[in-house]
Amino acid sequence: MAGFKSFAESAEVDIETGLTGIVGPNGCGKSNIVEGLRWVMGESNARQMRGGEMDDVIFAGTDTRPARNLAEITLLLDNSDRSAPSEFNNDDDLEITRKIERGKGSSYFVNTRPARAKDVQLLFADSATGARSSGIVSQGRIGAIVGARPTDRRALLEEAANIRGLHARRHEAELRLKGAETNLERLDDVVAGLIEQRDSLKKQARQAARYRSVADRIRKAEAQLLLARWHAAEQALADAAETLRTLQLTTAEHTQIAASQATTRAELAAKLPPLRETEVARAAEYQRLAISRDELDREEARIRDALERAKDQQHRITEDIEREASLRTDASSAIDRLTAETAGLRTTIDEAAPQQESAASELATIRAEQDIADSALADAAGRVRAAESTRTALSGRITDLRSRQDAARAALDAISLAELQQAAGTAHSDLEAAEARNAADVARLTQAESALADAQNAAESAATIYRESDTRTTRLQAEIDALGYLLAAGDGSGDVPIADSLTVLDSMEQALTACLSEELSAPAGSGDVSYWRSAGAQHDLEPPEGTRPLADSVIGAPELASTLAGIGVVDTPGQAQFLQDSLRPGQSVTTQQGGLWRWDGFVRRPGAQDSGAERIRQRQRLETLEAELAKAATEQNRLSASASTADQALAEARTSQTGARADAAESNTSLSTARRAEESTKLRLSAAEERADELRTTAATLGDDLASAEAEAAALGDDAALQKGEADARQVAEAVRTRVAEAMQAESRFAEAVRVASDRLASAATETEAWQKRLVGAENRVGEMKTRLAEGEAEIERLSAMPDALAKQRDALADTLQTAETVRQQAADDLRRAETELAAAETAQREADTTLAASREQLVRAEGTRDFATETRRVVEEQISDKLDCSPDGLASIADIEDATSLPEVTVLEDRVHRLIRERDTIGPVNLRAETEMEEVAARIESIEAEQEDLVAAIEKLRAAISRLNRQGREQLLNSFAAVNNHFKDLFKVLFGGGTAELQLTESADPLEAGLEILAQPPGKRLQSLSLLSGGEQALTALAIIFAVFLTNPAPICVLDEVDAPLDDTNVARFCDLLRDIAGKTDTRFMVITHHRMTMARMDRLFGVTMEQRGISKLVSVDLQTAERIRDAAVA
Repeated sequence: MAGFKSFAESAEVDIETGLTGIVGPNGCGKSNIVEGLRWVMGESNARQMRGGEMDDVIFAGTDTRPARNLAEITLLLDNSDRSAPSEFNNDDDLEITRKIERGKGSSYFVNTRPARAKDVQLLFADSATGARSSGIVSQGRIGAIVGARPTDRRALLEEAANIRGLHARRHEAELRLKGAETNLERLDDVVAGLIEQRDSLKKQARQAARYRSVADRIRKAEAQLLLARWHAAEQALADAAETLRTLQLTTAEHTQIAASQATTRAELAAKLPPLRETEVARAAEYQRLAISRDELDREEARIRDALERAKDQQHRITEDIEREASLRTDASSAIDRLTAETAGLRTTIDEAAPQQESAASELATIRAEQDIADSALADAAGRVRAAESTRTALSGRITDLRSRQDAARAALDAISLAELQQAAGTAHSDLEAAEARNAADVARLTQAESALADAQNAAESAATIYRESDTRTTRLQAEIDALGYLLAAGDGSGDVPIADSLTVLDSMEQALTACLSEELSAPAGSGDVSYWRSAGAQHDLEPPEGTRPLADSVIGAPELASTLAGIGVVDTPGQAQFLQDSLRPGQSVTTQQGGLWRWDGFVRRPGAQDSGAERIRQRQRLETLEAELAKAATEQNRLSASASTADQALAEARTSQTGARADAAESNTSLSTARRAEESTKLRLSAAEERADELRTTAATLGDDLASAEAEAAALGDDAALQKGEADARQVAEAVRTRVAEAMQAESRFAEAVRVASDRLASAATETEAWQKRLVGAENRVGEMKTRLAEGEAEIERLSAMPDALAKQRDALADTLQTAETVRQQAADDLRRAETELAAAETAQREADTTLAASREQLVRAEGTRDFATETRRVVEEQISDKLDCSPDGLASIADIEDATSLPEVTVLEDRVHRLIRERDTIGPVNLRAETEMEEVAARIESIEAEQEDLVAAIEKLRAAISRLNRQGREQLLNSFAAVNNHFKDLFKVLFGGGTAELQLTESADPLEAGLEILAQPPGKRLQSLSLLSGGEQALTALAIIFAVFLTNPAPICVLDEVDAPLDDTNVARFCDLLRDIAGKTDTRFMVITHHRMTMARMDRLFGVTMEQRGISKLVSVDLQTAERIRDAAVA
């Protein structure tokens, strides 16, 4: 081992002959050696390796050592006896190596050559060992055998029979069989699909032929249509070119006229700018004078408005002076009133201030008296509350003690020791009754299991007989089906041959078919080609003399009477040859072996193969088989009923056994329940007695506490004196509070009077200052207003003199404006005459331009028509090239037309093409490769039918192989069962020092599907199932069955991981003796992992596993036999 789990460094373990022990502290890595063996033998489940994934088996590192990326284990095997599989049997030694690299998976090698995991697993399975064989007994394996189902224990017998490899091969064969059958079903589906496809392709081929015919007609019609379009496009192009030349000449003439008109318009347009400038200047002068007149009108209106505003302003100033004089008078009055009020307020403040100070002093004195009264009241109230609290606490304590004392007495009265003692007696009686029932149920279980074994034997015998009958019936049915198929396939016409209505006696089939030959295949009554009918005329034809009539050996088909009447049968061809010369017309001679010698000299030699004779024999064989099948079916029904009865009896026996097992388990549960009930009752009785003593002590203690509390309560005095003192103190405190309230009201009243007077004094000062400001402001505003009044009078006088001057200016401006209007009008008239001449010239030019534009437009249309004709010709040419892949010159040959002028109209040709296209579209989608695909499908059908034949042959071989493997497995399993059972009985006696035990096959009549039940009877006990034994007995019994398997089919190695842990010293000694005995009788090498000193002492050699560094295992070895020899030599 290297890098495997805790073995960071390389370690070697020599598993030599005898007993090899592995010892060491817990957790040091001993079990890792066992898991290493299982891993190299092919274990693929990481959970079996105590890991989450297979990479967990690689050394994961420690605090001081890094992790490794590779783990490797090599197992060296001795193959000198050539017992390995053939592919590994060329070497004396086999070196099995398994490597795993982190993240890359495992790889196997046999003698350094790569191998499959399956090959390695089969190698060990054929050697009666392996990763999960019973020979590797890991921790918990004993418990697994004990708790396993019977069907799971069958693996022990399979290992003993050495058929684990057989199981794997059978499973592989079954998978291959299932795959072959699935492939066969798929091939059947594929063939059916291909046949449907072939039929569909036949229809598609017919459609394709019709499609090609229509396509050829469409090609011809399209060629005619395109030829007509080509000639039409050529003619349209020529006409467009001629029209274009004419329009080009007309457009040139119109261009010259338009140029002349444009020159005239330009000359007239050049005269307009000077006239426009003159007209604009005269209009501007006139506009300036009009504006000056309007300005004079606006100035006059402005003066009138300013005069009115000045008069209104003078009136408002006069009113303001009067208002300000009134305001000045009010301010003087208010100042006088506020001065008088201020003097009265100062007098009030001076009188109220001494009274407020006196009231405040008296209030402080009364508050000091209140503090003294409140303190006295608090002390009196505290004394009353303390007395009440003490009394309440004592009362509550007395109540609680009395309640607890009553509860203790009630609990003591509730304990009924007599009832508990009676319940203990009842539980003991129930335990004895449960033990009796359990013994009876175990006895019934033994009887039921014996009856089940008898029923299984009977059911297996009935099933075997029924299978043989079913095989015979199936064989008959298969032969009948084959003959029916051959007879049905013999004549493809569908008519029933007359031969099928004949019954031929005395083995005359060859003779009859030699005479009638193919005529036997004709039907009777009517037919499509030929048939037999009853002859109307009667002939007196008889067989030749010295012959037997063939008609006597043929029954049925009266239509053949005339034909058979003249045919005779002789013994040998020589006799027939001799009689031929004397035959009359219509007579013939034949032999039982066939042949025909006819009256007209025709001879057919015997021995020729004749399908008619074979058909008659097949039909007669079919009738015989149908009769046998009816008898076989009747017998099969009887055997089926017998097998069903046996199966029903087996089911009833199994049900009875299951019921008995359930009853035994239930009674065992009831027994355990009764034992627990008895123990529980005893515990309850003991607890009740202890509780009663505890309650008595508690009641006495509570009585003493209650007497003490009542004495304390009686010692407390009367509370009346304390309450009277509290009332007196409260009355004094209330009187003082009343005086405090009266003093506070007086002090507050004087303080309020001082505050109100002070606030009003401040407010009066503010108001006096405000009125003085108003008085000064009014006087100032009156002075300003008088100044503004004088200025307004002067402005009114100035404005009144301005209208006369403005009237003189208006009269002079009116004359100048009249002259300017006359000059402006003359300039405007000259401009309008010039513009009229220019408009006439522009109209003439527009007419010329319009004519030229129309001419050019016609020219453009003509060019477009020419281009369109050219494009149409090009498109038609492309259509010809795309659709027909030829030039326009080749259209006539495709259209099959000599004279293109004789073509119908284009619309007629288009209708013809559209009709043919609709006919083609009516056909629908067409597979033009249908014929080719049909040939390909037919070839594929032939190939698949050949594959089907190969698959059928392979399936038959696989079924035969599986049947052979099952038969071989059953034989080996039954033989090994007998051997294991005998060894188990002997080993059980050795390990237990007596007693009996046996193994039973259960749950199925087929040994390969049966379960393994273990029954044991240790010394001094009854026979019972393994699950009902004690833990130590179960461990010894499981070891006995494991070693019985070894003695039946010894494995090369046996690993026992702490299996002696549940055993005592006596059983460990027996266990070691047994190991030594088995090691001496077989070639098995034992590796035992143990903590028991006695087991260590009995080993031939010891390997110690230590863990000097945390997480790293180290291996050391000691050969005990060599050590003993060294010790003996030293003593000697």
